[in-house]
Amino acid sequence: MIPKLRVLLVDDEYYFRKLLIHLIDWEAHGYTVDQEAENGLQALELARKQHYDLIVADINMPGMTGLDFVEALRSSFIQTKVIFITSYDIFEYAQAAIALGASYYLLKPVDEEELIRSLKEIRVELLQEMQFTHDVKDLKEQVERTKPLLRDHFIRQLLLYESTESPETLCSQAQYYDIPLNAHSYAAFVAEIDELTVRYNKEQERQLWRFAVKNILKDTFESSGAYCAVIDGEDNKIAVLVGFTDFRDKTLIELCDQARLFIDQRMHLNITLALGQTYESLSQIHLSYSEALYVLKYKFAKGGNRLIAYTQDQEGSEEAVFSLPLDRMEWITAIRNKNRDEVVLKIDELCQRLASIQASKDIAFFILMECVSLGSAVILERGGTLPSGWMTDRHPLFKQMHGLETISSMRQWLQLFFNQMVFTELESQLSRFKGSDIVGKAVAYIEEHYVEESLTLQQTARNICANPSYLSHIFKKETGKSFTEYLSDLRLDRAMEMLREVSPEGLVSLKIVDVSRSVGYADPYYFSKCFKKKFHIVPSKIIQT
Repeated sequence: MIPKLRVLLVDDEYYFRKLLIHLIDWEAHGYTVDQEAENGLQALELARKQHYDLIVADINMPGMTGLDFVEALRSSFIQTKVIFITSYDIFEYAQAAIALGASYYLLKPVDEEELIRSLKEIRVELLQEMQFTHDVKDLKEQVERTKPLLRDHFIRQLLLYESTESPETLCSQAQYYDIPLNAHSYAAFVAEIDELTVRYNKEQERQLWRFAVKNILKDTFESSGAYCAVIDGEDNKIAVLVGFTDFRDKTLIELCDQARLFIDQRMHLNITLALGQTYESLSQIHLSYSEALYVLKYKFAKGGNRLIAYTQDQEGSEEAVFSLPLDRMEWITAIRNKNRDEVVLKIDELCQRLASIQASKDIAFFILMECVSLGSAVILERGGTLPSGWMTDRHPLFKQMHGLETISSMRQWLQLFFNQMVFTELESQLSRFKGSDIVGKAVAYIEEHYVEESLTLQQTARNICANPSYLSHIFKKETGKSFTEYLSDLRLDRAMEMLREVSPEGLVSLKIVDVSRSVGYADPYYFSKCFKKKFHIVPSKIIQT
């Protein structure tokens, strides 16, 4: 709703003021005559106390003329619109009125149409100015609301890149974001919550813990009198810029360790802090940040829950990793012989070597993938097949691989990989294909026809030209399972593989009856009973989770 514009009438003639009030319908034209004054002094007092959108003033008044009155207004920085009214058509009056910023100069007796035209034009100007003022206010409020985001962006640019701005521009930007330029020294460090993605599956939980850690880091440094800006970095990392007016290297390290211990003891979170060197200028902070990211790589070799500070002699120390000996034939021989103890020993030796040369995560993962390829190669050379989801996030173990943060966790992962996947698959292949040709043919026929509910021992024997009684005897002897047990295990294993292969979105619409029929069970209730007996969980639970 557009407000009525407030008007102050100033004229020493009482009857002229009343005539002017009744000359036109002020309300109809968007105005309301709010006050009257009979001289300039009285009008000045009113104008200084409250706001008027328009002042209609006579020029010729005793004591203080209309011109003197408006000049006093302008001296008080009151820029109200003004219409001058006078009985004298004097050029000097008109000239003075223009100099004072008057909108119109009217002669008595006032012409009604001329006054209305003046009011309409002034109203348009006032509404445009009000809209502009409102827009500017909104813009300022939006800038203030987005200022924290803009500040974070500015700090991120300082940390990531060497500034190309002039010193004057950089100084102006820093002042706008309340970043001190008179600090004795500046430094950057990176904080990473150890195993955050492993401990917390939901992004909302991870954000909550990062928020808590950022607050503790900020409070720790600001309580010591330092400037501290904490922003979100990449890959769940936290980036921190600190500035000290009275700086000592020991102070920075002590504050980092103080924050880390508090987080460890009070929040039961392990956190690794990687600290760059200190620099005198804010424009050099990108150097400190790059150093912090560099030394964070040593977390993989040193372990988490610690402070790692950059030193010059760390540059290039990881290059020795590329000459790391890994005797492929020794590893393959141990895997082929299914010598679990020997493989565990080789894993320990490998990880000790990586730790001794402080290998980075990238290099250590290169070696880890070499170990995975060796295990895969032996499975394939024995005629086996790699399990479904191999080397993808669809398999739980391989999904964990991307979250490994230390050599210790890499050691545990490799042990699980060989014990639970490689050796299990090799033993399964051996039991499945050893013995006489008749058992091999029976196994091949079962794997081809297991989805048929009517598959029986007699049918299998008939198709491979064998005696059913003899097949039953030799099958149990060479596989360790009866025909029925083997068929049931195969069907249930395929069902479990099917459930693991389906995406979470697909699981929602998957039905037990579809799974049971696809592996040879016509009765879904009997299928669920058998499935639970083997895996200790009903298939519906897997679908729900």
